[in-house]
This record gives sequence, structure tokens and C-alpha cells, in this order.
Amino acid sequence: MNPRRTVKYHWLKLKRLQGDPQKLALGAALGVFIGVTPTIPFHTVLILTLAPLLRVSVVAGYMGIWVSNPVTWVPQYILAYEVGRLLLFRGESLSIPEHADLAAFLDLLWRGGLALQVGGLIISLPPAVITYFATLWAVKRYRQRRTRLVHRENLISEDRPATSEPEA
Repeated sequence: MNPRRTVKYHWLKLKRLQGDPQKLALGAALGVFIGVTPTIPFHTVLILTLAPLLRVSVVAGYMGIWVSNPVTWVPQYILAYEVGRLLLFRGESLSIPEHADLAAFLDLLWRGGLALQVGGLIISLPPAVITYFATLWAVKRYRQRRTRLVHRENLISEDRPATSEPEA
């Protein structure tokens, strides 16, 4: 399947959703935010829980979580970890402990997971903000164009004389 065509298909589907454009845009932004965070097994659960609580579009949010897919997981996780590591541990490298001790491994797991989550929250903000404004613009533009086309068609049909039925 052609990725460009798939993206275009979902973009058109998002623009054509019914509802308040701001709620659609916020839903899409929430979905992208969740999709970029390193919470892969919980994306769907998070969007189905948070979207209704925040009163935004669940469908737009669900479409937004698909920004995270098998192609983007590795770069997202690496970037999230590196950003979190730089912020929390000042770039200190996390390494496997020299002595095989459960407490040391749990500490490494905690520090690595914390770096991954904090970095994920930070790197997910810019795509979410961009998604909000791009979606809001696209939905409003699509609806304005559609309104103009419908109005133009109505004007054209009103200008035409009524056709009379041919006499038999």
C-alpha cells in the first residue's frame, strides 16, 4: 500500500468528520500527543478514556494515535530516551551495573523508564500543537469551500428557468 495515498486518505477522512472544528482539532492533537509518547500498549485505552473526559472528538483522537506505527517506534523511542536522559541525568550514560544485583537492575530500569517517559512527554508537544492548528485550518477551509460550492450550485439552479413538460 502506498504510504502517501494512505496519509491522504486519512487526512480527507479527518477533514470530513462532523462536529465542532475545534473539538476535532483538539481530538486529533490529543491523539498525536498520545501517539508520540512511549505508551504503545495503552494508546487506544488512553484516547478512549481521555477524549470523552476532555470533551473532544474520540474519532479524530483515534486517528491521531496512528502517527505511531512500527516504522516510527524506534526513532520516537530513541529520541524520547535521549531527551529525557539529557534533562534528568545531564547526559550521563545509563549503563548495565557491574554487579548482578536485583536492586541495581531495578534502579537502571526505573531511571531508563523515567528518562523515556519524560522525554516522550516533551517530544510529543510540538507535533500535537502543529496537528491542532493544521487540523483546525484544514477542517475550516474544507467546510468554507464546501459551503461556497453548495451556495454556487443553489444560485445556478435558481437562475435556470423551470422546464415545462412536453405536450403529448
